[in-house]
Amino acid sequence: MNDARSLFGDRTPTLPAARAAFLDHLRLLGRSEATVRAHHNALGQFAKVWGERDLREAMPSDLEAYARSVLGRVARESAYVYLNGLRSFFRFLVESGVLLVDPAAGMPMPRMRERMTGRILSREEMTRLVESPDVGAPQGLRDRALLEFLYSTGLRVSEARRVKVADLGADSVTVRGGKGGKDRVVPVGIAALRWVRKYLAEARPLLAVRRAPVEELFVSDLGNPFGKQMFAIHLRELGEAAGIPHLTCHTIRRSMATQLLAAGASPQEVSGILGHSDLKSLSRYVQVASRELKETHQATHPREEP
Repeated sequence: MNDARSLFGDRTPTLPAARAAFLDHLRLLGRSEATVRAHHNALGQFAKVWGERDLREAMPSDLEAYARSVLGRVARESAYVYLNGLRSFFRFLVESGVLLVDPAAGMPMPRMRERMTGRILSREEMTRLVESPDVGAPQGLRDRALLEFLYSTGLRVSEARRVKVADLGADSVTVRGGKGGKDRVVPVGIAALRWVRKYLAEARPLLAVRRAPVEELFVSDLGNPFGKQMFAIHLRELGEAAGIPHLTCHTIRRSMATQLLAAGASPQEVSGILGHSDLKSLSRYVQVASRELKETHQATHPREEP
């Protein structure tokens, strides 16, 4: 880690210079561009308040007041992204020797209703997630295709990582060696296929150009197949950038299954798509879907109007 002098020399540690050093630090750590953009935007919001003042003047009361203002004017998920980025930034300043004490350590964070790994995301949250990547860059186009594909198919993380380009059909994907070693064919929606084909045509050749040809459909920024840990970290970072912390492949899988059931798909059909050997695994999804249908019925049925 750099010390304060190597970061700033004799200059005053201001937010613009420190932000550039922090974002470079994230890239050196191998953080995705989605994460870098999220932290850049978070510090951009803070810059509107802090300006170019000396960061060594920051007090816990300053950060607490800023956090309260953020919590009072934006949605909880957006507040989490802004404040989490700011907290990481000040932790970096302490580790770099710019600050002796972290003024953001006690900064209030938004309270989430429940841990995201156990959540079933709403349609609105899933839409925000899949539309969050910047598709103007190859990495962002890959991320959009990946999220659309996961949301459409509900594949397990082990299955999604191993899907090969040759497994993709006209309107489906063949999942080979799923749970229990069984193969199955899973439908892929029109929107997801459109993004996957765009990724294959425009982004994957650029990402994989420096590596020997690989068969896997989705590749990392360096053109390699995703390892299990790398895949999990990348999804979590995409979730954080969209205001959905602790995102996992299973979160998307659960959400997709619940939304299919709520829309009227039969448990047998959904179980076949997910690769379940029996219907017991769907019990929780059915319960949640039934609750959503009841709430929708109460809110929309003409005889339920007050």
